[in-house]
This record gives sequence, structure tokens and C-alpha cells, in this order.
Amino acid sequence: MVILFLFISIIITYLIIPYMMHMLIEAKVLAKNYRGENIPIAMGITFVPVMLLNCFILLLFYREMYPILLIFLTATSIMAFVGLADDLMGDRKASGFKGHFYSIFRGRLTTGFLKAWIGGMISLIISLIHSNSISQLIINASIIALFTNLLNLLDLRPGRAIKSYLFLAFLFIVIGISGINQIVLFCIIGYCIGYLPQDIKAKSMMGDAGSNPLGISLGIISIISFSMNIKYFILLLLFLIHVVSEKYSLSQIIKNNSFLNYIDQLGRN
Repeated sequence: MVILFLFISIIITYLIIPYMMHMLIEAKVLAKNYRGENIPIAMGITFVPVMLLNCFILLLFYREMYPILLIFLTATSIMAFVGLADDLMGDRKASGFKGHFYSIFRGRLTTGFLKAWIGGMISLIISLIHSNSISQLIINASIIALFTNLLNLLDLRPGRAIKSYLFLAFLFIVIGISGINQIVLFCIIGYCIGYLPQDIKAKSMMGDAGSNPLGISLGIISIISFSMNIKYFILLLLFLIHVVSEKYSLSQIIKNNSFLNYIDQLGRN
């Protein structure tokens, strides 16, 4: 059944992309990519209609699973539109956690801070539902928030964020997830597979509108599916990656590692 939903998601994504591309081009929602070419930005907003259709189809088969589906749909949709606001209005002068927090202390609200605050509140609300203690609440909320930002950190080159998502999704499947979480993950994998050719060839930029919902979906699946020991390990890795990213360029780290650079470049040229 999961394979069926995977292919349904791929087909839905493939059908929706041309319409969204046309809409963004007509509205002149364009920006220069890393090669200096003007291409549509915020194409990741396609995630929302794709997941709406997926959730509708899922509810036809798994109506009893509506609470989890509503959590996924609400969280990912909110983060997609918050990401869209950042893509369209974001001030790139402030970057990283420090930059956005310094700006708010100087009395200036950035879309990056707003995105972080909304993402943090969503993480706390979802974690309240799935936590039995204060310590679990902190761990779960931190995992969701850091996963949400992780895909944003990686979305600096064509295909990088989606490749990272597919790799992490594969690890989740290997570790072991089941039930509705597995089906939702396969629906999102289908979206990633359907959108990857568009992204990897730099025909459009996914933007925060896409990286945010992808990231938060990994966080939600993590806290619902895994034991506390696995969550401790995930949280440690996420924390270390974010500490490193505040001091060093992840793009430079990837470029300097022959294996990571090969994977990063794969399919791009």
C-alpha cells in the first residue's frame, strides 16, 4: 500500500508543477540562483496542494488516523506559508540564529525571526501532545525545531535539500517506522522524487516554502516513531550540525569532502 501512495504522490507532484511554475513566472516571483540565472523562487509551496490531495486520499482509506494527518497537514502548511513569506520579503542582511535574535533586540523584526518563533511554537504545541514529562517536551520540541531549520541550512544548492531528505527518510525506514507515519513519509518521498528533477537542474528554487515543511515533517515523524534513546542521538547530531553551521559554511565543508561533493553534484550537470 505504501508503494501505491508513493506513486500517487509522484504523479500529483508532476501534474501540479507546471501550473505553479506558470503562476510564479506570471507574478514575476523570480530571483537569481547561485549561477546568476533568474528563475522562479518559492516553488516549494507546491508541497501544500500535493499534501492536501494526499491527505484527502489517505482519509478515504484510514479515516481513524485523522488526528495524525491533521497534525502533519497543519504544521507543514503553516511552515510552508511562513517560508513563503520569508522567500518573498526576507531581509538577507540578518542570517543565522544570532543575526535574527540581534535584530529583534534592536527593535527590528525579521521574517527569519518570525519563522523561528512560529516554528518554535508549533514544535512546542505538537510536543505537548506527544510528551509525558517536561524533559520529553524539551527533547521533542528541540528535535522538531532543529529538523525544521536543518533542511533550510542545506537548501543552498540545487537538489541538496531534497537529496538530504531522501537520505534521512531512508535512514528512518531502516531504523523502523510503521503505520500512518510510514505512509505519510512515503507520500513526502513521492513529492521529493517528483520535484527533484525540477530542483536539481536549477529550473526553480524550492526556497523556505519547501525546506520548512520538509524539515518539520522529519521532526514530527521522529518524535512520534522513535524511542527516547534514538531521540537523544538524533538531538545530539542536530545540535552539533547547527553549532558547526554557525561557525563554518556547510557548503564549503561539503565542497572540501570528495565523497560529499560527488553526491552533492550528482545529477546537477
